Amino acid sequence: MRQHSGSCHNIKDEDLIAMLLELSIENFVLIEKAVLEFSSGFNVITGETGAGKSLAVQALKLLLGARAESRLVRPGAKQAVVQAMFTLDDRTAGLLDDRGIDAGEELIVRRIIPVSGRGGRIYLNGALVSLADLREITADLVSISSQHEYQTLLRQGSHRLWLDRFAGIEAEVEETARLHGELGRIGTELERLLREREELEDERERLGHEAELIDSVDPAPGEVDEIEQELAVLRSAKDLRLRGENIYSMIYAGKGSVTEVLSEGEQELERMSRMDSRLEKSLEEMRSLRFQAEELAWRMRDYVQQLPSDLTRLEQLEERLYAIRQLERRFGPSTRDVLDYRKEIEKRLEQASNLSDRISEAETALDDLSRRLVRQASLVSKLRKQAASELASSVLDQLKDLKLDKTSFTVNVSCPEEPDASDTGPAGFDTVNFLFSANIGQKEAPLSRIASGGELSRVMLALKAVLARKSGIETVIFDELDSGISGEVADMVGAKLAKLAERGQVIAITHYPQIAAAAKLHIAVMKKVENGLTTTVMKKLEEEERIDEIARMLGGGTEDARAWAARLLGPVFR
Repeated sequence: MRQHSGSCHNIKDEDLIAMLLELSIENFVLIEKAVLEFSSGFNVITGETGAGKSLAVQALKLLLGARAESRLVRPGAKQAVVQAMFTLDDRTAGLLDDRGIDAGEELIVRRIIPVSGRGGRIYLNGALVSLADLREITADLVSISSQHEYQTLLRQGSHRLWLDRFAGIEAEVEETARLHGELGRIGTELERLLREREELEDERERLGHEAELIDSVDPAPGEVDEIEQELAVLRSAKDLRLRGENIYSMIYAGKGSVTEVLSEGEQELERMSRMDSRLEKSLEEMRSLRFQAEELAWRMRDYVQQLPSDLTRLEQLEERLYAIRQLERRFGPSTRDVLDYRKEIEKRLEQASNLSDRISEAETALDDLSRRLVRQASLVSKLRKQAASELASSVLDQLKDLKLDKTSFTVNVSCPEEPDASDTGPAGFDTVNFLFSANIGQKEAPLSRIASGGELSRVMLALKAVLARKSGIETVIFDELDSGISGEVADMVGAKLAKLAERGQVIAITHYPQIAAAAKLHIAVMKKVENGLTTTVMKKLEEEERIDEIARMLGGGTEDARAWAARLLGPVFR
């Protein structure tokens, strides 16, 4: 459990989710330098119109991840620096730890905006971080309600977000969005598979014909070389036979052949060896020569006998070679390429078969996801409808305290009678609409049609108060919440803000003395001109200074105004 120092002593995590302790501003628009300390409870910022009251909110938005612009740098300065110190809750500490940033006791956010517009830097507890990291880590620190946010109440699309937050069903809605995204992904994949199957169907006939063509020839690797070699022999068979027969005749069969001469020579050597034994070796050599000549002759005889005499084989081989060459020209360049392409055809045809299975699986998954999505969206719808009447009742209770006790407020949740997946978006199939009537007898209608600016700001305050009670404590900043309300209503708004602040921290920018008087801490914004340069000054007010500021807001610095200001502040000072 963390303990925090500063203006908010002994604030515990279970007491406060996130609280702004200090805001430091330097060379920002019209502010040369200002350090603002905030307390728990109700804080107000006041000042004359145009003094720069909203600059603190603008600076804080930068620290929460708003886009920085060089025009925000005070004229004459090189850079603007804004810094804030927050209490550190477990969620934020965990996010810092995930990024290797020392959590410490507080979160210090520092942002530097150069006048050049380039080279801006962001630091969290001294560590340099990206804008994306800043936005994620500070996402739940502060809730800023400005005129822009009040206007979002006029947009029906925002009403669902308010209801979901009140109902605490963000996790259920997130699961709906996940299922919807998964459904979309599988739907896209199914469309791709169907397109692929259609393309395969278009080429299936061609692939089948090409496969039959290759199979009808059925070439073998290296077959072309073998055919060409055999063809070379067939085309020379007549010449080969004639020459082979001549060789056979010269060596063995003809008159005066080699074997005949060698035989005569062998007989002579045999006679000579009887007379001289030294010739026996020569005799053996002569016999060997005769045997070799005879063997060679017989091989030539066999070769000639084996030579084809029928030209049908020649024609067959030439036709086969032509067929293989045709395949190589179309699918080659080599026989190996033809055979590889045949395997590719088989794969493509198998793909078509497998594609049907994959399409069937995707269709089954799509049907299952569609049912799960509708079930999940139905659960979300049920939870919304259960929370809708409670939210409406709670807002009405708050509006009664804000002089809107004659109003009616309904949270309408509508959906298709029998919704299916096509009716379901990332947030489900519900349409949520805030219906409002400011007067008895007036028919309820959407806020955008009938709510005035003052009514709209009070509805916003009522929603904030209800959500603070429902979801725990938060730091809430109201910028110009009092727009369009009367002085009598301002008393009630001030009381409501003070009540809301009992559960956390509220910072309000206001023109109304009744609202300012209800605050625990008061900051005044003033303009001054020095050396021809306009500067905005922000100052925490003490008791007498508060009386003076409230008196100014009441219409002047007269004794009557000061006396009335003191009476307004009485409960605060006590």
